[in-house]
Amino acid sequence: MRIPFHLLALRDTATPWRQAACAAFGVGLAVLAAIWLHSTWGVLFGAVGGLYASLLDFGGVFRHRLYTQLAGVTLIGSCAVLGGWLGPHHVMLWVVLATLTFGIGWLDGTGVALETIFRLSALILLVYAFLPQIPPGGLPYLGLGLSLGFFAVWLDTLIWPRAIPSDNRGLYRAFHQIMRGHNAGWLHAFGFAATTCAGLWIAILLHFPRPYWVAAVTLFVIRPDGPDSLRRVFQSVFGAFVGVAVAWCIAHYVNNDSLLLACVIVLAFLRPIGLAFNLWAQSATLTALVLVLYDAALGPEWQAASLTLLRIRLYDVLLGSGVALCGTLLFNPASRHHLYQRLRHPATT
Repeated sequence: MRIPFHLLALRDTATPWRQAACAAFGVGLAVLAAIWLHSTWGVLFGAVGGLYASLLDFGGVFRHRLYTQLAGVTLIGSCAVLGGWLGPHHVMLWVVLATLTFGIGWLDGTGVALETIFRLSALILLVYAFLPQIPPGGLPYLGLGLSLGFFAVWLDTLIWPRAIPSDNRGLYRAFHQIMRGHNAGWLHAFGFAATTCAGLWIAILLHFPRPYWVAAVTLFVIRPDGPDSLRRVFQSVFGAFVGVAVAWCIAHYVNNDSLLLACVIVLAFLRPIGLAFNLWAQSATLTALVLVLYDAALGPEWQAASLTLLRIRLYDVLLGSGVALCGTLLFNPASRHHLYQRLRHPATT
């Protein structure tokens, strides 16, 4: 079987410059404020808040864009509180995760905005459950980043009102699809939940420091389309390796706050552009951004220059991808048929 390098080709598509500019604006100003006030955790939380608006910005008039993002903040924030309250050892954490991931699988394909909100909610549930302590000093910067992201979206609609597709109604399309009975079916929903829970359980069993990173891979690569899930697994792994390499270079050669801020802004700017051209490019920029932010927040003990955090990220991605691959092949007959055909006819693309 040939290595499918053709899956790494960049698509010929429009570049989302405005979305990239909004991401850079929200992230850059929030991180600048944290650096100016000498808050290391503020760098991480401010960047996450600033990045949020671009992650859930799918066009439409400002009203629909804002409704989508506020609905996301409500659900994601509720899951964060619930995860922090339950902790990593409470049996109800598994019940909530299984229920949430079953819902994600069942709703898969109804609307990208709703799917993204639920996937981020499941991830944040685990992040807040497994983090030993959430530093309260970072929360104001999270709010600042969110506010700056919303402000950037408002500026975008104010400056370019005619450039926004007026038929995009945010979450309304997803709700309309659900009311009409469109869903991915119980088999995909069960397989999605089982695979995600299995990935988290294996990571805990193997004492991985950040088991939620393993679960994150399954959350974001598995789709009802089996062949697409296989492609996303390969692209995510490749992108993670590229992102780790970029983070390693930044950790070794960037030694002052101004250059760090520039790197964070550039990576935030490139994230939407990478997604538009190929999933691996988004995986690379997002991986590098997260590692650089962790490096800045956690200090010398966890510096990426020591390769500790980079190695953890690679192991998590490899394990998560392996679990996602097994789950996809087990629960999706189309993926098995696709892989079988590729093995029988390796020369075809």
